[in-house]
Amino acid sequence: MFIDSHCHLDAYEEYSGEMLDVLFARLQAATDAARTAQNDTATYPIPDLSGPKTWSSSKSNAPDPNIRMPEAFIHVACDPKDLSRGVELIEKYPFVYGAFGIHPEYVDVTTPEDENRVVELLRHPKCVACGEIGLDYHYGADKKAEQCKLFERQLAIGIDSGKPLVFHLREADDDALRILRSANLHNRNIHVHCFTGSPEFVEELLNLDANVFIGFTGIVTFKSAQNVRDAAQLVPYNQLLLETDTPYMAPVPHRGKTCHPGFIPYTAQMLADIKKIPIDELYRQCRENTRKCYGI
Repeated sequence: MFIDSHCHLDAYEEYSGEMLDVLFARLQAATDAARTAQNDTATYPIPDLSGPKTWSSSKSNAPDPNIRMPEAFIHVACDPKDLSRGVELIEKYPFVYGAFGIHPEYVDVTTPEDENRVVELLRHPKCVACGEIGLDYHYGADKKAEQCKLFERQLAIGIDSGKPLVFHLREADDDALRILRSANLHNRNIHVHCFTGSPEFVEELLNLDANVFIGFTGIVTFKSAQNVRDAAQLVPYNQLLLETDTPYMAPVPHRGKTCHPGFIPYTAQMLADIKKIPIDELYRQCRENTRKCYGI
């Protein structure tokens, strides 16, 4: 039983050309097939979906036994032009929840109206978080000052909302820690999503005066990502989150393909191996962590 705690479902449709109704039916069919084969009805409960339970021949010739349907999804709308689409998705699907914020890559195009819209959307009954917000110096190193100002404004909005905070922090450790340490994060739930940093950075994040959860994606399975596996080793069991960041960074052995939430079992198995615990225990703990972080 697991939730994809961070995905971009609208971008999945754009990247893959597959509609969400078809994806959900395909994932449900995979889960049903696995249940039948394993005679296990407890590990992977799924929502009741309408529509055909058939495989799309354009996507796969046979079910992947490692693919499962998540129990629920947290769709992250962080492009100003896609905020309304995020509302449509969380209102259409009972098992999709929303997070709303402005990603740092949109620092040049974000308007005060966009930020006011985020304030409004954070009041939506199916909005569970503010985000993803933060800093990205991998692609935006020439806009550091502007990114920091946007992050500080978005952080204040998120704190005022009382909702959990979802952070995108990439190659900006010093500025990120400076901003976070100066904010009032006491008792705030924080999801540092798609962690790609160093073990030293994860330790600094875990020491913040907040309820910090660290999310891992398919990157943890990449041969080149030993730093991420080393960081995961340092994260306590009760602070781990499973996510895909769909449609990006599909795990091995699907690396290079469009990622979707059904790939979470690959990430989960790697984390279970790192932690040296049974996969069912990893699922149980991460599901409880998601409940604590997001209330779902």
